Amino acid sequence: MLRELDETRLKILEILDKPKTTTEIAKTLGLSKSTISHHLKILSELKLVKVVKTEIERNFIKKYYISTLNTPNQLLPQEVFKGFRLSNREFLRALLRSFTLLNLENKIFLRKIGLDIGYFLLADKVEGETYEGIADLWEKLRLGKVVEITPNSFVVEDCYMCRDLPNINDTYCKTDEGIIEGILLGKTGKRYLVKEVKCWGTGDEVCEFEIKNTV
Repeated sequence: MLRELDETRLKILEILDKPKTTTEIAKTLGLSKSTISHHLKILSELKLVKVVKTEIERNFIKKYYISTLNTPNQLLPQEVFKGFRLSNREFLRALLRSFTLLNLENKIFLRKIGLDIGYFLLADKVEGETYEGIADLWEKLRLGKVVEITPNSFVVEDCYMCRDLPNINDTYCKTDEGIIEGILLGKTGKRYLVKEVKCWGTGDEVCEFEIKNTV
């Protein structure tokens, strides 16, 4: 699947967080409608976009597309997580780090994998108050030492995902962003946007994530 997603298709997925028509997508990206239609056809076949509304305008059918990547269970079926125990954490840690480092150019998918893991695998393992529970679980999984967690911020020292990696002027922990989003969605039923603003990849020795409620 990843081989079929070139830069243009990834940009389309990034902007389809809200319904848009082919014309709107083409205008945003500065491309022709025929080019966008071609890419939407491929993304539809991969089940990465769907039509959420149609309208008739001047005898033409206007379709509104949205990305399916903001919902759980699109890339990783729930069956993948059956039987997981926290004793499997070493496998989970190694899997996450390896997958992240091998797919740094596919940031959308790293976030999506994290979302599925957070929603299906970890949300029901968070105990007590949501944010304190996330911090406890993060340390139990040995993903790093949480030094601050509030409804707006999550700061981690000794991050397992990126510690000691070189400065690349970009963040490494897209999977972690998705995990936090998935846990919050599973615990609260609300969508959150989590963005890493500090990372070993940006020359910092902590990972800091901003948390915003998208409602």
